[in-house]
Amino acid sequence: MDALAKYHGLKFDYSQTYSQEESDALAIENGYLINGTHLACYLSHLSAYRHIVAENIETALVLEDDVDMELDVKNRHAAIMSQLYRRYGADWDMLFVGHCTSDANEPGLVQPYTRETDGQLVVGPEEKKKYLARNVTLYDAEYPMCLHAYAVTRECARRLAVVMEERLRTVGQDIDLVLAIGVEFGMATVLGISPPYVVQVGRMELASDLTQLSDGDTAQRLFNSTLYKLGLRKKDPRSLAPYMDWQWFTAS
Repeated sequence: MDALAKYHGLKFDYSQTYSQEESDALAIENGYLINGTHLACYLSHLSAYRHIVAENIETALVLEDDVDMELDVKNRHAAIMSQLYRRYGADWDMLFVGHCTSDANEPGLVQPYTRETDGQLVVGPEEKKKYLARNVTLYDAEYPMCLHAYAVTRECARRLAVVMEERLRTVGQDIDLVLAIGVEFGMATVLGISPPYVVQVGRMELASDLTQLSDGDTAQRLFNSTLYKLGLRKKDPRSLAPYMDWQWFTAS
């Protein structure tokens, strides 16, 4: 995170983190329905919402600690925010600048077909080329997944700080699932962007202090990776699939 901040001239405020032991103790003490690393992640986001409210921050970008960014992330974000305010003004709650799965409302989605020679799912070369060349676009998110990169307004953070605390005792799901279900049922005005310009690195390549998970399935494609340019990634993420549910994309 420090390398990203230095390269892009960003200033980060760091949210409180929790060890697995601390999370387990808090779960018992407060009657939470999840524990361990899943609760640690949940509580870190809750801490961020409370910080936004306490510091009276109008809009904040919340990032997890295992992200990478496009080299021109500032230009992309400025273009998206211009689109957002033209279309919605101040009437929005969350903007997912990163998401780990495709969304049904995402513009320009491509559909794979089954290759006859080996039965493998693939996408046509022209369709793939067109998809990769598309401009950054704003859309109404239907079911956003993963919380590694999203903007949230102060008023939304105020509501989330209360609602998400309550749901720890009533729902018993990871925070991204709780939020996604809420969005699906109209809990808030939530937007997404395509293609994402902040993605997860994948925890086999970059360990996450937040979750301490060891799988690498979260790695996603970038056109020009900041961390790769800085020599902090071994594999160019240009070769990766755009989303976790699009592994067929790289076989095409």
